[in-house]
Amino acid sequence: MGKKAVKALVPDVVAFCRMFSNLEREAVCCGSVSVPQCVLLQTLLEGDWDVSSLAERMSVTKGAMTRLVDGAQTRGWIKRVQDSSDRRRFSVELTPRGTAEAKRLADCTERAIEAILRNVPATEHANVAHAVKLLRLALDQAQGELGQICG
Repeated sequence: MGKKAVKALVPDVVAFCRMFSNLEREAVCCGSVSVPQCVLLQTLLEGDWDVSSLAERMSVTKGAMTRLVDGAQTRGWIKRVQDSSDRRRFSVELTPRGTAEAKRLADCTERAIEAILRNVPATEHANVAHAVKLLRLALDQAQGELGQICG
């Protein structure tokens, strides 16, 4: 994509990111759960993780993830389970209360995406899904480079 085309794309990408961030904060997380907590809980629906893997998955430092996990544990959403083969390692698991909250948040996410897609012609849904997947994969691959662009 040429520089001119990228420049033309910037306003839409920035607006989309802002709007999606607001959607997460206001519609999905509903004020009682922070966006990072929302992402953490929904990630833990996929299975148990250690703090380092969660930090990498969510693109935050291990220290930030430890604080996030501490807060979620205080709220009764998660528990730490010591690894029997390495007593220094702990996995992070959802509690029944955490599972219920994570499922509630996942349902809110699905309903929000359905509401958005109702405004896209049905004939374009597959194209939208493909484009979003391509963007996610490209973003994953560019993570290291992105941290160095302005910093």
